[in-house]
Amino acid sequence: MILQLLIRSEKDGSLCPIPQYPLYSASIALHGGSLVPYFLDEETGWVLEVDELKKQLEEARSKGISVRALVVINPGNPTGQVIIYLFVT
Repeated sequence: MILQLLIRSEKDGSLCPIPQYPLYSASIALHGGSLVPYFLDEETGWVLEVDELKKQLEEARSKGISVRALVVINPGNPTGQVIIYLFVT
């Protein structure tokens, strides 16, 4: 339901981790959106790199895609990687 609200056309993108369970990419495609992959690096323990997110966001924008969602799978499937957030105010 949330994807239906976020995706208006093929120019609406969702950042999604790769590797990932294919349900996410299939759901994005089903609702007519664009998958904007961000890649997790096995050699660094499947860490989410901010530079990788920025790179993929910039690439999507250059193609006219408006990124409207960020998919975070925690713990990561199929990698088992757990993301821990630290917020400092």
